[in-house]
Amino acid sequence: MWLRMPAGDEVGLCCGGERVGVVDVDDVDRLQDRRLAAGGGIRARSVAELGPQRQSHEVGRSGTGAVRGRVTPRQLPSMPAHFTSRAVELEELDRIAATVDGAPGSGAPVAVIVGPGGVGKTALAVTWAARNADLFPDGQLYVDMRGFSADPMALPQEVLAAFLRALGVEPGLVPVEIAEQVTLFRTLTAGQRLLVLADNVASAAQVRPLIPAEAGCMVVATSRLRLEGLFSEGAQFVELDPLPHGHAVELLARTVGQRRVAGQHQDVVDLVRLCGRLPIALRVAGARLVSRPRWSVARVVAELSDERSRLEKLSADGDSLVASTFDWSYHALSEHVARLYRLVSVHPGPDFGVGVAAAASLLTPEQAAEGLQVLVDASLLEELDVDRFRFHDLVRLHGRAQRDLECDEVLARVGQWYLREMTRANVVVIPGRWRVSQTAEQLDGEPARFSSGAAALEWLAGELPNALMVLEAVVADHQNELGWQLCEALWELVLNRKHYPEWLRSHELGITAAQRCGNQIAESRLRHQLGRAHLDLGDLGQAEQQTRRALELAREAEDSRNESAALQQLGMVAQHRGDLDDAVSLFAASLQLEQDLGIQRGVALRHRRIGDALRLAGHDAQATRHLEAAAQLFAELGDEKSEAQVALGLARIEARSGRAGAAMRRLQRARGVLGRSGSAVYEADVLVVLAEVAEGDDQRLAARGYLREAVALLSEVGGAALDRARAALRRIDAVDRGEAGQSPVGDQPEEGTDRGKLVRGDGEDGDVSGPVAEQ
Repeated sequence: MWLRMPAGDEVGLCCGGERVGVVDVDDVDRLQDRRLAAGGGIRARSVAELGPQRQSHEVGRSGTGAVRGRVTPRQLPSMPAHFTSRAVELEELDRIAATVDGAPGSGAPVAVIVGPGGVGKTALAVTWAARNADLFPDGQLYVDMRGFSADPMALPQEVLAAFLRALGVEPGLVPVEIAEQVTLFRTLTAGQRLLVLADNVASAAQVRPLIPAEAGCMVVATSRLRLEGLFSEGAQFVELDPLPHGHAVELLARTVGQRRVAGQHQDVVDLVRLCGRLPIALRVAGARLVSRPRWSVARVVAELSDERSRLEKLSADGDSLVASTFDWSYHALSEHVARLYRLVSVHPGPDFGVGVAAAASLLTPEQAAEGLQVLVDASLLEELDVDRFRFHDLVRLHGRAQRDLECDEVLARVGQWYLREMTRANVVVIPGRWRVSQTAEQLDGEPARFSSGAAALEWLAGELPNALMVLEAVVADHQNELGWQLCEALWELVLNRKHYPEWLRSHELGITAAQRCGNQIAESRLRHQLGRAHLDLGDLGQAEQQTRRALELAREAEDSRNESAALQQLGMVAQHRGDLDDAVSLFAASLQLEQDLGIQRGVALRHRRIGDALRLAGHDAQATRHLEAAAQLFAELGDEKSEAQVALGLARIEARSGRAGAAMRRLQRARGVLGRSGSAVYEADVLVVLAEVAEGDDQRLAARGYLREAVALLSEVGGAALDRARAALRRIDAVDRGEAGQSPVGDQPEEGTDRGKLVRGDGEDGDVSGPVAEQ
């Protein structure tokens, strides 16, 4: 929503360097209050409406970002079973929490739980947070910072991007720069009572950007280190030591049951001692007893005591102390389960499913699932959801320490699994897209895994953190052929869901891999895709630079497909700059290549590009010829959805020439087709154009009705499409009120002119969501 307050200066709302909205400086607080009172979100005016010439405003002055609506995140992990003691530490956290809503300007209180690995820091933090959920009615945010993991530490930029999405910010409007992310995060949390739990933190720098600005919120961090850098933020520290002996015995008894330890006092004492009174070690020992009903505590003590190296580790530092509690459990596994443990621990991502485990171990999914359950029972693995698992970072390190020669093959196996599964999803999202990788062809004839493009995109989004970390590991390991293919396989997701930080990072990695391979075709394709990210973000200089390099590589490799794609994208850059003649020329050159290649869909798409550019330039007769050619080709292909999308441009031309009735009939037919597509956005596109035509034909009541329908359809989708529909509805209401400076719906500057911004592409390079009426 574009909010213009009654008086005062305006502040630009920015995202990724683009101006996306305005609010008055004097009314930022009132704006936030209205957002909270309404239970809905403030939606920034999209860049598509404001255009690239209004990019100079600083995000630091912005009031809020574009959000879908009121969102209450509940991200806490489940409370640990058999949580024991810690009364002193819980009271200390209560005392710190009592300062919430303290003196104005005092900032959010920060509590840092400090202790060795495996001592129960996370259990304490989650238990306290769950018990005090009523203190934070606006939700809880949780992140594992991976500060003590072999995997890369979570960067504040990644965490803030995830937090902003969790708070309702559209993925495509999450800022790329951390300064902008911090500003938007603090704005969205202003006036809220929200808890942030940052787990496994390695440095103050990881936490500092996550601290809300106001005292109504609270931050709880866990770390093995004293984060002295947070003293300046007013942090208070809660020291956590191994459990007192009596409480450690109680925890063990709760884990295995009182009957199991009755009459074995000395053995229990010995077991607690060997476990170092660490909760994580006690749970492993307890699980060992539970899974072996006939074993005595003495047998477990004897087994643990026989491991001399284990005892040496128990006397070492925190990491070794924790690792020692896993050695005996690992050696007690059957060989095939121990092998699964070693192999799956190589997976670099934060969590994984049965499919990844099967690929890593070359087992069937059924065999892998059975082995994973054994690991869960042994407390070596956590089951997050049905067939979804996660290693504690220390357990993962322990597994990797057991590696053998076969482990060297696991990364390639896992990478190939992600490549195949992402490709399965991609061919459902856009079946006819040309790809450099031959993986899609290799999957021909296999049953579809996903029922719809929406389901495929949802799966891809869920696997994005894992896929990106696998890509990073693969490229770091110089598995370059696999690396660039994994990058290309992420294209459907990052394009359609607008995960810009991941888009930029993945394609930088992919280009590096392609260069190492000397694969000019792959590099050209990935540079073209990277250029599209910069185009969406409004960086026309980088967009042109990357696309021109893609064009050079394609021509050096004599690759007409990539050459055509690059020419088309250069035309899009030109259209952004308002150079419609140059845009038409570039689209025409791309069209010629598609015709030479004999690719009917490519020809149809280029005709549509040329037609829309000519229409924007006012050359209606020429535009009509190209749009009708596109419509005919799509009809021959049986692509009624694309044919219906072309109808929007033709209807606008008819309306502009005084044939409103013909335009309305064409649009109603298109609405019938796009309404069956399952996409609210596609149907809303037609409704917005119907409103334009109705407004131009003095059917103001009908125009308002169409826009209200469009807003209703888009309310759950969000994004720039909703912004435009709401803006159009406000404009028509303003005209009815006789307010000066307002124009009818159809008279607004269209995308692709010097005031426009490309929101999405066509069926080759475009999203499957987002308005297509004005390309």
